[in-house]
Amino acid sequence: MLDGCGLLAFARCCCVGGGEMESDARVSDEPGCGGAGSVVEKGGGVVARRFGWAEIESVTGGFSSRVIGQGGFSTVYLASLTSSRLGAVKVQRSSERLHRAFCQERDVLLSLRHPHVVRLLGYCDERDEGVLVFEYAPNGDLHERLHHRSGGKSRTVLPWARRMAVAFQVAMALEYLHESRDPAVIHGDIKSSNVLLDANHDAKLCDFGFAHVGFSAAVRPPSGATRAWGRPVMGSPGYADPHFLRSGVATKKSDVYSFGVLLLELVTGREAICAQTGHRLTAAVGPSIGEGKLADVVDRRLGGDYDVEEAATVAALALRCVSDGTGLRPSMAEVVRELQEKTTALISAVGSKPSDKMVS
Repeated sequence: MLDGCGLLAFARCCCVGGGEMESDARVSDEPGCGGAGSVVEKGGGVVARRFGWAEIESVTGGFSSRVIGQGGFSTVYLASLTSSRLGAVKVQRSSERLHRAFCQERDVLLSLRHPHVVRLLGYCDERDEGVLVFEYAPNGDLHERLHHRSGGKSRTVLPWARRMAVAFQVAMALEYLHESRDPAVIHGDIKSSNVLLDANHDAKLCDFGFAHVGFSAAVRPPSGATRAWGRPVMGSPGYADPHFLRSGVATKKSDVYSFGVLLLELVTGREAICAQTGHRLTAAVGPSIGEGKLADVVDRRLGGDYDVEEAATVAALALRCVSDGTGLRPSMAEVVRELQEKTTALISAVGSKPSDKMVS
């Protein structure tokens, strides 16, 4: 287990860059049809390669492989990249507007390298249906892990230490986007279903379709934003920053608000919006947390197996993140620092494992 200094070094190393790309003949070396053998280089290393459409059809079995994700504008297929490596292939619906959104997400992801941001292995832009090829996260997404049953049976409850590790890892990913990128990247759609869990249940932030980069992240869109900008207004119900919804101005603090909702979700085990009542999580548990009635809101499925002081710290931090006034919200750097200093459960979850070698 790492001591405080070891954890600090681990966290800062993670925030500087991303993990090294694994060697994979299909992903990095093999020539392919339609320009599929070309690679995109960032910082001197192979980050992603351009697939041909025929190759995308091949790795998905003609799009007959298992569907592992479905959205309003895309479908995600499980793909066999090699005999021993799986991937996730996201196929965007065909339209001019959606193709612009695909290009936006592709370009943002090509510039990112962080161990807790999902790794883009490649893309295909030969047709209107833009395709992104990602690393595969076998444990699904955080929303599914926290809230859904598996095969009609209750899933094993996600332990407190793992919840704190996931919170910390997502916080590091956001600090990287906000503070280590020039220009900064605003994710725009932080929510539990956009946090993937890898084989070790480590977090991988995904879905950058709403991302804003640099100056555009602080500019109010014109009226009729969906039509004028060719992309929907960012955010998801229950997670969207009320200040953004009122003003149309997207800033780093919009991500901070959404992260605060995610923290409340991890502490309480409740969804961002109650399916039965339609009430927002922030409104449902905020008063109890503010009055110090923490036991009333912590996920009962934990059976009391959590650190009360840590839970109080994280819940109070979450309330600061969802403050109505953006100036009252902490930066993600402050969030990371507070989790480092006041939360020990995450040390047992991530500190006992050696950190990956990072590159800037």
